[in-house]
Amino acid sequence: MFSKFFQKHDASPESPTSKTAVSKRSLTLANLSPPLIAHYGIPATASILACDLIQLIVVVGTLDGRIKVIGGENIEALLVSPKELPFKHLEFLQNQGFLVSVSSENEIQVWDLEQRQIAFIIMWESSITAFKVIHDTSYLYLGDEYGMVYVIKYDGEQHKLAQMPDYVPTNVIAEVAGISSPDLPSIVGVLPQPCSHGNR
Repeated sequence: MFSKFFQKHDASPESPTSKTAVSKRSLTLANLSPPLIAHYGIPATASILACDLIQLIVVVGTLDGRIKVIGGENIEALLVSPKELPFKHLEFLQNQGFLVSVSSENEIQVWDLEQRQIAFIIMWESSITAFKVIHDTSYLYLGDEYGMVYVIKYDGEQHKLAQMPDYVPTNVIAEVAGISSPDLPSIVGVLPQPCSHGNR
């Protein structure tokens, strides 16, 4: 790839055509900034990880917006977010080939791992403080700074995240938790009930 930059010119240094040949082959900034094709090992700025136990894939999120994908059978890839921001949350949609990330600016990104690119991006209005995928589904719980828990569904065919009409309002959480203060704390974690097969 770089051999064209280092080829010798046939013209002698004294000939007038040599200046023309040199000026046509001068390097630009784009030539000196090749794209990253491969990366080995764990990035130095690793900050968060997630795993898909069915497909045996581990992903490592970094502080500068990169996601390193590592798996069996020599699977290794580097996904680069359009914004160089740290990730707050990383979750797999188990065995579906999608990874959901939440950046520090509350941007939700859905990554298509087969295509190695972002399938969908949405900016959330409030600060996301808790995030959890419901196991073996395309549904996600999202908790925010105002104490609300929302239900979101990812449609893999249309590549869209849609907020469902279901949510847990602040007053219900306060009632169950026994909090009487009007200043409700933000949601710090969401724990789905994996063995629950009810409709609530």
